[in-house]
Amino acid sequence: MDKQRNLFIGIIALVLLSCVGWYFTYFNELNRSLNRMSSDYNRLKNEKSKYAQIQNKFPTIEKEWKALKTDLSNLINKIPTDGQFDNVTKMLFSLMEKNKLAIDNFNPSLAPLDEKQIVDPENQQSIIIEKYPIDVELRGNFIDFGNFLDQLAFSNYYLTIGNIQISQNQYLEGEQKISFISYVYTKSSVNNISTNRSSNNLANSDPKNLINSNLTDKDIINEAIQTTGAASLIDIVKIIKHIKEKTGKDIDENLAISILQERLNNL
Repeated sequence: MDKQRNLFIGIIALVLLSCVGWYFTYFNELNRSLNRMSSDYNRLKNEKSKYAQIQNKFPTIEKEWKALKTDLSNLINKIPTDGQFDNVTKMLFSLMEKNKLAIDNFNPSLAPLDEKQIVDPENQQSIIIEKYPIDVELRGNFIDFGNFLDQLAFSNYYLTIGNIQISQNQYLEGEQKISFISYVYTKSSVNNISTNRSSNNLANSDPKNLINSNLTDKDIINEAIQTTGAASLIDIVKIIKHIKEKTGKDIDENLAISILQERLNNL
């Protein structure tokens, strides 16, 4: 009886030890795997929720992108070509005169202040945007100047105004002296720029296209005034460009303005 009882107890102990060993070797590992799977499931669920939120935002993002693309295309369409630079300066000059603003100084720069290359979203064409400053000094009142700015905002060309300074005219009560810098933007395709530069190099290498190098600056300016048909101070840009293209010389702008002013006064 004792042997049977001991054998029974031994078998029971062996079974219990086997169960404990199974638990620690198999079930415990299975439990850890289940916890890892549960953690991964919760992470994927959170990511799915984030992706769903992003997906819901796609229509709004697409709408904003199309609006920005349209605004950029409209802005590019308002930027004149480099060949229209004279037209823009004449428009600006005329608009100031139209609003009864006395112009003391109007000095367009022939060298761009900045240059950027962008891609037109409509046709994917690369274009160069150049920024030209124009120094302006005026005399007038606030109302006329405000009307000028308001009309400028609705012009067919894209221009900006900066560095505005206003002071009281000490010689005339109620009149202000106004100075600012107007920035004119022009555009050119990359291919056109390369073609124009090649053409200019060929033109400059042909002696027939050069103004006589023995002429003085005054003679060169007078010849340029006659050739371009300059009829107002705003044409000074056209004159200096003409001289630069034909001779490669950088003529003094103040000298050119004074000679042009003298010729206009004698008309």
